[in-house]
Amino acid sequence: MADIQLSPQLFQDIHQAVERLHPNADTGIVLQYLAAVSGYLLGSERNMSPADKEAYLTELCNFAERVYRDVQGQQQRPAAPPAGDAFGYWEPPKKD
Repeated sequence: MADIQLSPQLFQDIHQAVERLHPNADTGIVLQYLAAVSGYLLGSERNMSPADKEAYLTELCNFAERVYRDVQGQQQRPAAPPAGDAFGYWEPPKKD
């Protein structure tokens, strides 16, 4: 999978895009839109075989689960002290 960079601005932009179609959308509705868009784009892809689409769908689901588990793990750790102006990009763990 490609390297991606997640940011609060990206999350806000996506939420605002969904709210234009579905006013007052909560996180669950935003997630449903994201899942539907992913399924639609992959299902509509004409340059992939059905087997490749199935494999990619599995990879996407596994990727989403890894991100979820990483975020959950970060939330369960004790909060780190403020680091001034420090920032960074999240990257999925490297495969062994």
